Amino acid sequence: MYNLFDWPNRANSKLVVIAIANTMDLPERMLMNKVASRLGLTRMTFQPYSHSQLLEIINSRLEGTVAFAPEACILAARKVAAASGDARRALDICRHAIEVAEQAGSETVTSLHIQRAITDMYQSVKTRAIMNCTLYQKIS
Repeated sequence: MYNLFDWPNRANSKLVVIAIANTMDLPERMLMNKVASRLGLTRMTFQPYSHSQLLEIINSRLEGTVAFAPEACILAARKVAAASGDARRALDICRHAIEVAEQAGSETVTSLHIQRAITDMYQSVKTRAIMNCTLYQKIS
């Protein structure tokens, strides 16, 4: 690892190392001090995706299909944009909504399926277990 990050600093070197991470302190946390000292760090912070950008990403992935109602895509994009702006999360919600729709016997993913997928994905295991208990189990 040390040699890889040292290589761009050598005379006549034409190598550039670009590292992309989801966290700003990755070099400090993951690399040894000997390696981290070799890095010429330039940090670029990217803003989270907006709902319109997320909607465009979702629609580009669904291009050529009619499996999603337009309002379902809009809901997924808006919910994720409000929470994190993470495109992977938006696509995960859409994938889970497809599973929810299949279980319900529906051929089209609707806003209700998206909402159910969001609930399933953001609810803790403990909360789900409590919700499935009988009234007596909940109060005892």
